[in-house]
Amino acid sequence: MNPSYFRIKLNMEEAVKRLCAWNEGSYKERIETNYSNAVRVSIDQNGNWKGQCLYAYEKDGWTVFEDLSGGYSVNEIDSWLNFAEKDELIFAGYNDAIIYAEMIVVKDGEVTKYFMECDDCPEENVNQGNGIPNIENWVDVASYVDEDKFVYSEQGIVYIF
Repeated sequence: MNPSYFRIKLNMEEAVKRLCAWNEGSYKERIETNYSNAVRVSIDQNGNWKGQCLYAYEKDGWTVFEDLSGGYSVNEIDSWLNFAEKDELIFAGYNDAIIYAEMIVVKDGEVTKYFMECDDCPEENVNQGNGIPNIENWVDVASYVDEDKFVYSEQGIVYIF
């Protein structure tokens, strides 16, 4: 598995506006769908991603963007800080096939947790801050992702950039 998502403590309308500005333009497509069809509507007739694809929904004051196509996992910390501004943000993801996990937590414009573990590049591993306690290895990040009460909605919107 290789799930990844980011969530920001903003209503969906404001979060999508900020996402568009962050991506330096508007989305190409906006598709209301359910969870089981999110990937299907994100793929063209040749089986390729239509672009950077996110499945989005709002839950308890947070807007969650599930990264379907994997394009957001390469963002640097400064980019996440730019997107978050002064709002709370969590980016988290893992890939159990290659033993990789990353987590970035931003509060009040500051990174309070930065964790990355990559079996292929151990010299790049980092574990700084305590914005989320008890994150010590890739399994902790995977458990956090899998158990995050904010992540999952049967209904949502696919945004394609």
